Amino acid sequence: MLRIYSDAAVSPKEHLAGAGLVIVGEGVYEQLSIPLSSTEDNHLAELMAFHHAVNWPIEQDRLKEWTIFHTDSQLVAQAIRKNHMKNSTYKEIFDEIIASLEKLSFYEVKWIPEKENKGTDNLAKQALAKQRKNRK
Repeated sequence: MLRIYSDAAVSPKEHLAGAGLVIVGEGVYEQLSIPLSSTEDNHLAELMAFHHAVNWPIEQDRLKEWTIFHTDSQLVAQAIRKNHMKNSTYKEIFDEIIASLEKLSFYEVKWIPEKENKGTDNLAKQALAKQRKNRK
């Protein structure tokens, strides 16, 4: 079984966003800090972070494992559970996420409170810090 935690951080003034992923499973423990393309929209950043989370098992050829995705974004968790995204702004990335999820044999999406997702929050903030440093 894989457990993949995702979170995003956004700095609207600087037009920066970052994602954090923590992947835990048999033979794997990874912490990833990923700069995201410029966005001021926290919901979009959360979807982008989740997109990275969903693509991790695909890229690692771990498609047949039970994968539990953890997110503190209610928008992400509810949209995936309902298989519907109301806001057309997010439709493209949502459709990409759904297409990727369809490649997995078994998965579940769980919403968790922010306080249980601090590790990924720190990794997302590290991605922001890397981008700030690279701008100088």
